[in-house]
Amino acid sequence: FVSRSTQAPRPALRAMNNGLSTARALSGTFATTSYISIGDPYVKKGAVDDREKGKQMSADYPKLGMSGSLQPSALFTKEHRPLFAGREKYVDRTMYLTTQPPDTRKRGFGSSDAKRRDEFSNDIEVSKMRERIKQDMEFAEKSARHQEENMSPEDREMMERLSQPPPRRWSHGPEFMFDLGKEVTGGTTPYETKDARDTWYSRQRVKRETDGQQHLGDYVTSSLVVGNNLKDYKAWSKPQYARQPTIRDSFYRSTGVLRG
Repeated sequence: FVSRSTQAPRPALRAMNNGLSTARALSGTFATTSYISIGDPYVKKGAVDDREKGKQMSADYPKLGMSGSLQPSALFTKEHRPLFAGREKYVDRTMYLTTQPPDTRKRGFGSSDAKRRDEFSNDIEVSKMRERIKQDMEFAEKSARHQEENMSPEDREMMERLSQPPPRRWSHGPEFMFDLGKEVTGGTTPYETKDARDTWYSRQRVKRETDGQQHLGDYVTSSLVVGNNLKDYKAWSKPQYARQPTIRDSFYRSTGVLRG
């Protein structure tokens, strides 16, 4: 009987390389080869290209002047101190909290509102609008000059015809109001029995002279915007696909006309 501790170790069985991806299986041998490079020094890496490196060239310019002395004419600062030295900042509104602190205000009728008499005297917004309108007018004049230079003779003739004022109507009366009633100036006021007094702008006269047609000029009321072009249209006809009263045509309903 031999104890287990004194038994000689059995040699390991050589396993097959089926389905393995080890170095022994890949080389097709039954034993793992040993490396011969143990203890050899590492090979030095190749030189890296300069393009793969970071920032290469840099220059530290004296932005604050030579030896730290900033010249008044230096333009490298973030703010132009000589330009804004001793000037107030641009303020587009009145801050009553700073001009009139709440603790210094006098109470009146239980209120401590600030004195805002100058609230509507600030013309900054008006100046902005005027500057904007001025710029728009400059663009409009530039566009008008460009169109006038490229205008054909036919377009000029048409614009000349359209720019003429309309003929003066009789309802405008004479040029001056004190010429009303004078036959020489065409201001004779015809007699009208339905008028309460002698007047030039007679409602009955306008109705008779214009045949009931209103001459509104360039101004059109909102009630005439829709359907104004169909005022004298007569060729009306029933629509082809209109809604039909199917119940009255399909069923009999007594209307009560023949009831006694």
